[in-house]
Amino acid sequence: MYEKNTIKLLFRLSRIPVAVYNQTWDLQESFPAVLEQPESFEQEKFDELKECLHQESVYFLPYDTHVPIALCGCKGEEEYFILGPFSYGKTDNFQGRNFIRSRGIRECPPCQLEDLCAILGFFMGKALSEEESMQLLDGKMFQTKDKENRNLIVNEELRQLDAFQKNHTYIEEQVLYDHIKAGDVEYLKNRELYHTPSHPVLIEDLKKNEEYMAVISISLAARAAIEGGLSSAEGFINNDIYLKKLSECKTIFEMNRLRRESQLYFARLVAAHKKESAVNFHVEEAKKNILTKRFGRISIQELAEASGISKEYLQKLFKKHEGISITEYIANVKTEAACNLLKYSDRQIQEIAEYLHYGSVSHFSRAFRKRMHQSPKEYREKNRQTDF
Repeated sequence: MYEKNTIKLLFRLSRIPVAVYNQTWDLQESFPAVLEQPESFEQEKFDELKECLHQESVYFLPYDTHVPIALCGCKGEEEYFILGPFSYGKTDNFQGRNFIRSRGIRECPPCQLEDLCAILGFFMGKALSEEESMQLLDGKMFQTKDKENRNLIVNEELRQLDAFQKNHTYIEEQVLYDHIKAGDVEYLKNRELYHTPSHPVLIEDLKKNEEYMAVISISLAARAAIEGGLSSAEGFINNDIYLKKLSECKTIFEMNRLRRESQLYFARLVAAHKKESAVNFHVEEAKKNILTKRFGRISIQELAEASGISKEYLQKLFKKHEGISITEYIANVKTEAACNLLKYSDRQIQEIAEYLHYGSVSHFSRAFRKRMHQSPKEYREKNRQTDF
């Protein structure tokens, strides 16, 4: 049997909401008092937890894989104990606040996972071992097949959650680097916190921890600038300069200031590059390479790698600046080369198809007719120059 005053004291010490139900799931006690029916989302989670407790003696149920809010329940001798909702990490960001508001979730007090496991052990009448605690939380928050890596991941996740540390999301990171890539200096200057996406403290040496994070941040900013139009040489040389400056920083404040400075600087370089030239460096480089390689096989992937950007980004840039796809541009260059060979050389049509790296004469003929509205033979007959 539970003792009301003891549970009330546990609530006051941990601030984790506790509700006690009998075996037919009638509410006996709750701390704090439940004054109204929960919203449908919370009711669904509560019903899911009830079902799980019919099979398990204790169960940890996260509300969402990306927001650290959960319910937890266990079986006592004659009753069920439900703990939560509580937060086991930071929820005071946009994602967390929006999740709570949109689903009508009640107040979620922060919870140390060690406290949670201790209270569960008290209700179940036995202390949970470290292995049992890990098994309770494992599989709900962490996924890995390798046992050794799983233990490392679990322990690091628990450490970060207990310290209320949280890494930033990929989307948050992309917002920052997309604005650098766009050369949007004003946007970056007007957002004071953009330059320090949240990240955990991974090592005890805080200065070294921040130095590692600054290295990553500066290098990503350089690559964003390259994607924004800077040449690889210009992007990487400035990256090297800022990393050298970073090695001279003596305080965390200096590191954070340098990180902010580097991101603004790379954005300014991109903006200046866009202002100076209406053409795009990557597109122009690709066009030169296409012309050089017109008598061979042309790979868009190789063109992109030569420019230091992704294939998808090069295709996007080409469409934006040239008004046609890069595939169409390549076909046009090869067609122009074919026209010159048909007009000014005595090479056979089959040889010309081979020179331009078409798979067959029929393939060459179809591609030529599509653009010139006549066959290679017809074009030669009408336009052939004999002064060669």
